[in-house]
Amino acid sequence: MLSYRFLTQRARTLLLACALSATMIAMSAPEAQANEVAQDNPFTHIESFANEIKDYVGAVADGAAERAAEEERAIRRQSVVDEAASHLGVPYVYGGTTPSGGFDCSGFTRWVFEHALGMALPRTAAEQSALGEAVSLDEVLPGDLLFWGSGSGVYHVGVYVGDGEYIHASTGGGRIMRATFDYFAPDFARRIM
Repeated sequence: MLSYRFLTQRARTLLLACALSATMIAMSAPEAQANEVAQDNPFTHIESFANEIKDYVGAVADGAAERAAEEERAIRRQSVVDEAASHLGVPYVYGGTTPSGGFDCSGFTRWVFEHALGMALPRTAAEQSALGEAVSLDEVLPGDLLFWGSGSGVYHVGVYVGDGEYIHASTGGGRIMRATFDYFAPDFARRIM
């Protein structure tokens, strides 16, 4: 009998607490007039919070996509540098287009981009100089093409590999070699990837 009475009192107390809470909530929210908008509508806050979350997630996703694209570009640039470096020492041969037959400057860059990235470059340095976008020599990145001469008078091309160095088919050195801007400075650069 005692437990029945105890449970009944507990149930009445719980019911009274719920009714009191509902009354407090109803009394604390002022009713908006027909032409007024409630200032503290909880759904407005939820919608605002949801928009903030959506904006944040969108910004994070955009940032992740940009980082992934930059990583892909860095991998492609490194692939070009690695392919160029793999031919160091191959003899210079005027008109040459293969490692076994030797390379001239544009034959070398054409081979490098074809085998590193599957990109088919034109045959001559002058034709290659019309590709991609111009890049300041202060802003070159590994894999950019460096050119000597100008316009239809472009006479040499090499691949920038970083730290002020490039790899090219050198007529003077008689082979594919690494050189610096101090040794033989290019006139301009192009970014084709």
